[in-house]
Amino acid sequence: MMMRRECCLCLLLTNALVFIILYMYIQPGTNLPAFHEDSTNFYFKMKKIQNGVDGSEKTENYPGRCENDLELLILVPSSMWNFRHREAIRKTWGNKDSSDAETRLLFFTGTSLSNETFQQMFTDEQGQFQDIVKVNITESYDNLTKKSIALLKWAHLNCPGVRYVLKSDDDMFINIQNLVNVLRKTKPKNAILGVKNSHSVPFRDKGSKWYVSREQYPKDKYPIYISGTAYVITGDIISPLYNSTLYVPSLFIEDVYLNGICRERIGAEAIHLPGFDPARNKGKINGRFFAKRITGHHFSPRDIILMWDELKTVLKSPRSVNNN
Repeated sequence: MMMRRECCLCLLLTNALVFIILYMYIQPGTNLPAFHEDSTNFYFKMKKIQNGVDGSEKTENYPGRCENDLELLILVPSSMWNFRHREAIRKTWGNKDSSDAETRLLFFTGTSLSNETFQQMFTDEQGQFQDIVKVNITESYDNLTKKSIALLKWAHLNCPGVRYVLKSDDDMFINIQNLVNVLRKTKPKNAILGVKNSHSVPFRDKGSKWYVSREQYPKDKYPIYISGTAYVITGDIISPLYNSTLYVPSLFIEDVYLNGICRERIGAEAIHLPGFDPARNKGKINGRFFAKRITGHHFSPRDIILMWDELKTVLKSPRSVNNN
C-alpha cells in the first residue's frame, strides 16, 4: 500500500513538472531554447569545430585590443621558428615609422614540437614585443587556412573600427606608405584587394600538392580570388568574412577559400591593386625598385633588411614615399 502511494506521488510530481515546462514554453515572449536544433544551427556548430580556430593560447603576453583610430592593421602568419623573419619585419616595413599612417603589426603563430630552449626563446620574444598571437593550430601547409581564419577572427573580435587589414606572408617586402597612399586615394569599400586571379581551376591530379577532390570542391573552376601572399581587406567586411567561414565548408587552399569562395558568399568585390607582385624573387635584390611598387615576394630576412636600407637611400624618409 505504501509503495503504491509513493508511485502515485512520483507520477503526479512528474506530470506537474512536464505541465509547467510546456506551459512556459508556449507562452509568448518566453526566451527558452527550442527543444529541437534546426539544420542551420547544427551546421554552424559543425563548421566552428571543423575550422579549428575556437581557442587561442592567451597568456600575460597576449596583445590587447586595437585603438579606435587605427588606419591599417598588419597581420602576418609566421611559423614559430621564423624568429629572424619577424625581427626583419619589425625593423623595416612593419615598423610604425615606415609610413605616416596609424598602423599596428601582429604575428600569428601555431604550435610545434620543439625543445625547451626553443620554447623559451619564443616565450621571451612574446614577452619582449607583445605582438605575437599564438593559436592552437599545428604548424603545417594544410593548416594555412585555419591560421588565416584565426587572424581574421582576432581582427573581428579586437579591431572593430579598423579601416583596412593587410595580411602578408613573412617573406614579403612591402612599401607600406605606397599602399596607404593608394587606399587613401581610392577609398575602397566591401572589397579584398591585391593580385586578382580570374581563370584558376582545381588540380584533380592526386599527385599534386594542390590536389582537390570533387567532394572538397565540385565545380570545374574557382571563383575569382585575390592571391594569398599579401592582400588588403576593407574594414567593413572583416566580420561578415569571418562569419562566412562558420558556414562555408573549408578548403586548405587559403586564398581560394577566403578571398574567393567566402568573399563571393558575402558579395564583396575582388579588386586588382597595381603595385602588388606575387612572383617569386629570382635573385634581383634591390630595394630601390620599391620606390613605386608596393609588394614583392620570397625574400630572406637578410634581403628584407638590405632592401630597406637601399630604399631609404632614394627617399628622404619612408614617410615621403610616393607622396608626389
